Amino acid sequence: MQRIASAADVKSHEFRLNELHNRRLAAELKERQRVVRFNRPERDLERLHRQNKLFVRDRIEALPDPETPFLELSTLAANKAYDGEVPGAAQVVGIGIVAGREVIVHADDASVKGGAWYPLSVTKIVRALDIAIENCLPVVHLCDCAGGFLPLQAEFFADRYYAGRLFRNQSILSKSPSQWVIAPREGRTFRRLATTTSSWRERARFF
Repeated sequence: MQRIASAADVKSHEFRLNELHNRRLAAELKERQRVVRFNRPERDLERLHRQNKLFVRDRIEALPDPETPFLELSTLAANKAYDGEVPGAAQVVGIGIVAGREVIVHADDASVKGGAWYPLSVTKIVRALDIAIENCLPVVHLCDCAGGFLPLQAEFFADRYYAGRLFRNQSILSKSPSQWVIAPREGRTFRRLATTTSSWRERARFF
């Protein structure tokens, strides 16, 4: 393979200014991601503790094989939507390694409005399932969801790539060699389309 020669002068003043600018942008991105991932009102974290529930990222950390990476997707979804009150669209989505196999992990964030789904939550989940279908990846859904956010529920099914596509994608996954595993704690789930459903005795609730 022919190497591409660089004409950049790494010692020039212009190069150093560009490097400094881009490092600042990278630091700003990392800080925004940190805030979305971990900044929650204390009352919401205390509620999870009273209910004997793990924070969503602690649940995800316990799932993959030890010392394997987790590639999070769409961290800044719903970044400034809904008055900034729904970080990450109340969902955590990514690719991890479980039992030696790459899987899509989708987890509801119960520290955000009880894990309720917003229209952009649906968009984020649909994209995750599209990735699963295109790459033949199993899906693990760690469900702890309060259902749809009622004031905005009219927006859930209004487009081809909204909530109706969830059923379409799950039907495709259910007939494919890939597996769909749901581990519910609370909420509405698509468990009838799942290959496997695992529930906590005396803790899981469905409505």
